[in-house]
Amino acid sequence: MIALHTPNGLDAQVPETEAEDPSPRFAAHDLAGIKAYYDEYGYVVIKGLLDPTACDTVRALWDTEIKPSSDLIYRQQNSRLERHRFNEQGWVMNPILNPHAVDPRRYPRFRNAVREHVLSGPNYARIAQHLLGERPKIVQAMYFEGNSETWEHQDSYYLDSEQIGAMAGAWFALEDIAPTAGRFFICPKSHRFEWPRRRLKDNAQDTHEAFIQSVIETFRASDSEVRAPTLSKGDAIIWHACTIHGALGSHDAVRSRSAITCHAIPASHRFMTLHHKVVNVPTEKVGDVLIHSPKDLARGYHRALAWAEANYPELYWKVKKNLRRVEVRLDMLRGE
Repeated sequence: MIALHTPNGLDAQVPETEAEDPSPRFAAHDLAGIKAYYDEYGYVVIKGLLDPTACDTVRALWDTEIKPSSDLIYRQQNSRLERHRFNEQGWVMNPILNPHAVDPRRYPRFRNAVREHVLSGPNYARIAQHLLGERPKIVQAMYFEGNSETWEHQDSYYLDSEQIGAMAGAWFALEDIAPTAGRFFICPKSHRFEWPRRRLKDNAQDTHEAFIQSVIETFRASDSEVRAPTLSKGDAIIWHACTIHGALGSHDAVRSRSAITCHAIPASHRFMTLHHKVVNVPTEKVGDVLIHSPKDLARGYHRALAWAEANYPELYWKVKKNLRRVEVRLDMLRGE
């Protein structure tokens, strides 16, 4: 075990081998075992959910199509268009938001590989349907290469199904994840914590720092622990929308942490974002899943918005931020 800390100082004992790991592994066909553990602990680790060859294919296309690009691409940390930011090892440190929606004219094979080999993989589709109770509808995805640290949080604060807690996240390891390379961490059973009822004024637009502090304080008042499961290439962890989780900082100058994350809700549910806005989102069927592609650069409308942001970024984001605030205020006045 390696003793590390989460971004806000919670103790994390990080296993170096599966033998040290308190998190059990489940085979992809063990649907009953997967569901029972997920319901009890708020997460579950699946062994070999992806074919390792598929992982290699996606990473190779990342190296040949995405990584050499100097284009502006939407990023996970702020939803904005940015060029790659590299560290000393040459890893991209600003993760890509919705890799399945990148411009098909520029990155066709990478886009298709993410959709076909990861997001609609048959093992994931079958397991997600069993956990959600119906066909999964993927509402967001991200691609990580570098070891970006992520604070302790619940996904539900940012996005969820209209039925709170019905969403499930998934983290797919595209390579063996070293114990010091910025492991994904999870707090077992934290999906069962008691939380005050959130109101519109508690939205992510205005109260983010207070939310993070409430997560830390609630965890410290509990008897929970922080786990950082060992994940080999092709393994995955799936977690409940209300389970506290995040990513440890990197303590490794040699290993990257290539992974794809996605969030899925039941197909019949509407999507909730910004902790107040509930919408029906357009999807397309890929394999046995439905996929929503926000800011899909296959569409001329989204390419026009991207052009406006790229050429007039300050004005674009000032207008967008003010429109979001107005939207929240109007909803508060209507009592929604």
